[in-house]
Amino acid sequence: MKTHITFYRSNLCPRCFVAGRHLRELAAADPSIEIEEIDIMFAPRRTWQAGIRMIPAMRIDNRILSGVFLSKNAIAGFIAENRS
Repeated sequence: MKTHITFYRSNLCPRCFVAGRHLRELAAADPSIEIEEIDIMFAPRRTWQAGIRMIPAMRIDNRILSGVFLSKNAIAGFIAENRS
């Protein structure tokens, strides 16, 4: 079963770059992970309506992980806890 992750980020955010790299590494190791990337600069309304108030952020269903620094372990734990 696929796990769909929406990744909210900005191209201007170095923290988003690091979190995105971690997320893509995890997805490369697990083909059931599907990533949709949303650049908040181009989709501010969609971002706000999704409940995103801080980037980087990841959303699986209605659960959100966000923070100043998202470690690879934090992202992996979030995915493991929220598999569909």
